[in-house]
Amino acid sequence: MKIKDTPIDLNKAILQKGPKFRSHKVIFEENVADLKPTMSSLWFCLVYIVVGLFLLMLAAIVYHNKKQLDFTLFLGGIGIAILTFGITLVMPFVKQVTFDKDRGTFKNNIDRAVKLENIITFQILNKMVTSKHGLSYPCYELNMLTKNGRRINVLNHNDIEQLTSDAQMLAEFLDVELIDLQHEIIL
Repeated sequence: MKIKDTPIDLNKAILQKGPKFRSHKVIFEENVADLKPTMSSLWFCLVYIVVGLFLLMLAAIVYHNKKQLDFTLFLGGIGIAILTFGITLVMPFVKQVTFDKDRGTFKNNIDRAVKLENIITFQILNKMVTSKHGLSYPCYELNMLTKNGRRINVLNHNDIEQLTSDAQMLAEFLDVELIDLQHEIIL
């Protein structure tokens, strides 16, 4: 199957958002390639979790020592909100993404498993992430395309040199083609 014959618009980004830092790295061990979160991405999320837990503990101390219910509820509410935000941030970073040659599968615990024999190419695509506050930055996706016409996101972050290197190593690891569409920014 030729890539040009696919009904999928390869220039369209799968994800609209993306981090402004390198979120994952690819780790190769014999017949397995795993995507692991970087320490900086985990620390970023853990700061919110620690602050949320600190505020919850502070709320408990305030209530125990002063019996100030209104201030306790305020601190507890803010603590729960920040803790929930931190947990929500960390969830995409800790999802397990694996290319396993021994089992012959790709799993990301979001999409259904893909047989490695069905992966025909990897694709690098860039996009511009914009926010309401006018701050815009480039972000890059590494997607894979299957024989069945599925396109699945593998990586999504801002470090193009590392993403390109990871994409080349994954393409070589699986002996598939790599298409680089980063020549123009997709809005």
